[in-house]
Amino acid sequence: MNRLYLLFMLFLALGNPICEGKRLKPAPDDKMAVWNEAKFGMFVHWGPYCLYGGEYHGYKQNRGGAEWIMNRCKIPVMEYKAMTSTFNPVGFNADSLVLTAKNAGMKYLVFTTKHHDGFAMFKSRHTNFNIVDYTPFKRDVLDEVVRACRRHGMMFGFYYSHAQDWNHPGGSTGRKEMKEGWANPDSTFINNFTKANHGAWDPYQLTASFDEYFHKISLPQIKELLERYPDVSILWFDTPGGTTDSHATEIMDLLAKYPHIITNDRLKRPNFPGDYKTPEGRVPKAEDIEGIYWETCMNIGSSWGFKSWEDKWKFSEEIIHNLLTICARGGNYLLNVGPDAQGLIPPTPTQCLKEVGDWMGRYGEAVYDAQRSGLTPEWGEVIRKDYDGHSIYYLCVFSWPSDGKLKLNGRFSPRKATLMPDNINLKIVKSGEGITIEVPQSMPDKTVSVIRLDLKGKLPPVNLISNSEKVFKILDEDK
Repeated sequence: MNRLYLLFMLFLALGNPICEGKRLKPAPDDKMAVWNEAKFGMFVHWGPYCLYGGEYHGYKQNRGGAEWIMNRCKIPVMEYKAMTSTFNPVGFNADSLVLTAKNAGMKYLVFTTKHHDGFAMFKSRHTNFNIVDYTPFKRDVLDEVVRACRRHGMMFGFYYSHAQDWNHPGGSTGRKEMKEGWANPDSTFINNFTKANHGAWDPYQLTASFDEYFHKISLPQIKELLERYPDVSILWFDTPGGTTDSHATEIMDLLAKYPHIITNDRLKRPNFPGDYKTPEGRVPKAEDIEGIYWETCMNIGSSWGFKSWEDKWKFSEEIIHNLLTICARGGNYLLNVGPDAQGLIPPTPTQCLKEVGDWMGRYGEAVYDAQRSGLTPEWGEVIRKDYDGHSIYYLCVFSWPSDGKLKLNGRFSPRKATLMPDNINLKIVKSGEGITIEVPQSMPDKTVSVIRLDLKGKLPPVNLISNSEKVFKILDEDK
């Protein structure tokens, strides 16, 4: 009786769009499987903000990503639109972008269809402020990217700013003080204006309500994208802003027709938790992501959008270390690039991704379909994978033992250890609460060396959920 009662109550909860203020969904295991297996993806922030490259009136933007330049520097709507009308990225090649991701070992790509500036990187029926109708380029960039992803077997997703929109009246305008942009002599007046008008700095932005914006631009464009690309796998929302539970419900009702699509946790917090969590710019502590699906989004430099004076690029070794640490804790790694005004990824990150791809070509087996191991050795990370009859630990060694003895504690039964990628057999000695593996005196791979440790039998399953109330800070969210 108790079991039948619980099933009946679950049926009632799932049959209602909102139950006690929280949206509930069936277990997401099937639709999460491919994404959870992929582990490594490319985030692409690209739009007309790249024309500025993080500079305005001869000043370098003081704070934040260059994709926020319109807001932080308080560029008037018509001025930004005039600059946008010159956007002509003749060097862009969708196949090159997708293959850069694929050759780096990435399995999916999330592309910005519309960022906070309101500019659509696709031809839209609902506004002419888009790449086809508003620029001399006249090409549908998103369509080219989707077709390239299909050609090269790359899963794809869409970033869509559903609330913030600085060019369409009524869109949210997250307030940032003038000091975050440039030394504008009218800073005091502008700060007072934005404080009185929910962050807006141009009177044109105030000529409609958020609800009018949502039903004229945001919801119709989301519907447009879903109808045009029903095979999209991911919808990546951002900065909820003025979104209400009612607005979020309308979006989720649209998505109900596409049960295979997964969503992140940024549609509307906390009542719409999405399918996975999005820690930003960092690798979270293991205890913060216990038992949940999650994905770290992170820049390859210091800005999401192209910044002409970027000098803080990540090296391939740091990216590989991040990826392995994320995999060892059960997450995905969404690494961002920002193409320039020609549509090209700058040379430094391009070379970095090539080096990552070279390493993944040798050790990618340890990454895809990885699970959290729960083991935290001092010398690196341990990634778990399950096969039909047994489990495997991949020992990712960042600091090689000087005495040639690699120690691993834990409750497991080892079968054999081999040094990748050449599968050289290594001797295992039981010691204390774990094992010691005898390894070569010098580190075979100077970036990260990997030892495959096959276990006897299969470890207990790792159970994950998507509807956790846990949230992570959105760095540029409207305060």
